[in-house]
Amino acid sequence: MRYLIVLLLGWFACYSAEAQNQQKDNPTGKVEKTYVLVANKINTDFNYKMLDDFEDTFLGLIKENNSRELVFNPINGKYHYYKFVATYKARGISPDNDPAKPEQTFHNILIIKTDDQQKIVDGYHFVLEWSEKPLSYPLFRVKATDLTLQEGLALKQLNLKRVMDNTDFNDEGKIKLSSR
Repeated sequence: MRYLIVLLLGWFACYSAEAQNQQKDNPTGKVEKTYVLVANKINTDFNYKMLDDFEDTFLGLIKENNSRELVFNPINGKYHYYKFVATYKARGISPDNDPAKPEQTFHNILIIKTDDQQKIVDGYHFVLEWSEKPLSYPLFRVKATDLTLQEGLALKQLNLKRVMDNTDFNDEGKIKLSSR
């Protein structure tokens, strides 16, 4: 019995040390997401008709059983289009704050358009499975200027602001351009 207690105390001490080390590396406790490149097209632009009327467009696509991602698809234009997706597991917001709510898979979408020198011209961020009540969709827009798209670019550098109320994007993430 004494050996079991010593073993458990040793395991707990190691576990606590590991948890403290993780918190030192990431004091906010937030997991940094990797935004992986899934589409790269030239001679395109954003579909501002859909993006400018995002709430109605998105709701209409849901009602018509169309892919909600259509809002983020490019149209013909003069820019380079990049689409990134970060996939992760998390517990969603539960209306009854049920702590036993199971984890689910979420997909963050980030679209960026650049000029020929990879300078970011515009961009948007959205969590595809968002279901905030009352229903509103947190579409964020890039506000950074004079920024070049590059491997490892942190989302914080994009200075994302919520379109509806200009609140700050409050999450960690990095862009992954390469397949390595």
